[in-house]
Amino acid sequence: MADLRFERTEYMIQRAFLDLLKTNSFNEISIAQLAKKSMIDRTTFYAHYENLYELAEELIEKNLAPFTIAFETSEKKQKWDRNFDSYSFFTSELIHYLINHREELMKVRSLPLGTNGFDAQLRNLCATTYAELTRLSKNDFTVFLLVNLAMSNLDFVIEHQRIPSKAELQQGLKKMEEFLL
Repeated sequence: MADLRFERTEYMIQRAFLDLLKTNSFNEISIAQLAKKSMIDRTTFYAHYENLYELAEELIEKNLAPFTIAFETSEKKQKWDRNFDSYSFFTSELIHYLINHREELMKVRSLPLGTNGFDAQLRNLCATTYAELTRLSKNDFTVFLLVNLAMSNLDFVIEHQRIPSKAELQQGLKKMEEFLL
């Protein structure tokens, strides 16, 4: 059974870290500063995390989990329901999560962790999922376009707090096609 005090302390550390990211870049945050903001000492921080990168990676993983669940759910639905709308991989639960965790997601997305960063990992997750669904290579241009559409949807949901409708998507693609002619 998990220790409630341990979990509460981790939660306080994570909240303090996200709060510090409002006014500081990742590279400006020190463990001493985070410990003070969390109302713990440095040794308590080190009992939970090896360093700030581990903390950042845990927050990224936590915020990627709803996407993994949504993709797995959509994949299962698509296999069993021939009328499944493949555009609906942004489930209502995922949209609700994105809207309710908007500020946290923006902070987590800003963490400069390169290939371990949130966007890079989400792109990889999307590419893997779309390659499986379309039976195309992850390097296929169609998969690349679908991944970028998913990332654009994410940006749109975070900015406008709603998913673009399928009609908006179709209209946007039609306008893009006209532009390319």
